[in-house]
Amino acid sequence: MRLLPGPRVLTGQAFRDVWAGIRREHGTRPVRKRALVTADLRSVIAALPDNLLGKRDRALLLIGFASAMRRSELANLVTGDCPGHRIDFTGNGLLIDMGRSKSDQEGNGAIIGVPFGSRLQTCPVRALRAWLEASGITVGPIFRGVSRHGHIGSAGITGHGIALAIKQAVYRAALTDGHDEAAALVLAATVGGHSLRAGFVTAADAAGAPISKIMEQARHARFETTRGYIREADAFRDNAASYLGL
Repeated sequence: MRLLPGPRVLTGQAFRDVWAGIRREHGTRPVRKRALVTADLRSVIAALPDNLLGKRDRALLLIGFASAMRRSELANLVTGDCPGHRIDFTGNGLLIDMGRSKSDQEGNGAIIGVPFGSRLQTCPVRALRAWLEASGITVGPIFRGVSRHGHIGSAGITGHGIALAIKQAVYRAALTDGHDEAAALVLAATVGGHSLRAGFVTAADAAGAPISKIMEQARHARFETTRGYIREADAFRDNAASYLGL
């Protein structure tokens, strides 16, 4: 999608410098980040540039959302025979071998399945294939830094880098929707590395997915953890106040 005329799009180091300034000015007190649900993700994906960075971020956003992985886990995705969370493409989609994770204290390991999407533009499996083919990555970290000149680094991006990529993608989408730079930065401040995982739980619950299946994909050991993600959305579902005729 072509960006609308307006303020320049801050990218790469420029965006990181602006973001660092915002953090210094307003502090770093942790706040609960907004969940990115399916409709949000479609808008964000549509605004990504048609280049290597856009392909990387499209795959990162869609895989992160559909797998419900934590940002540290997403950063640890690898391909080929090397340490990390390994991927395997199958006829049904993508399998991710998580090994031992935060909720797997006994070290039994976990396998996450990511099925093909019903829409070509937002299919996480096809997006990941497209990124790997465009980048030429066959062994090692899947999600790596991409310079403004299209140079791909050898090391994987960090969990913090993933959070910045999400913020920058939301910032770009906000500009595409006609917001000015200041408003776009405010919107970017509402999301973070946890927005994809929270968005998966919220969107899956709203679509009627069984709670047990949501817990399985997110690898939540306790129902209360899953319930915490969907409580905000539930506050408006069949709310008694909607019957008042106001």
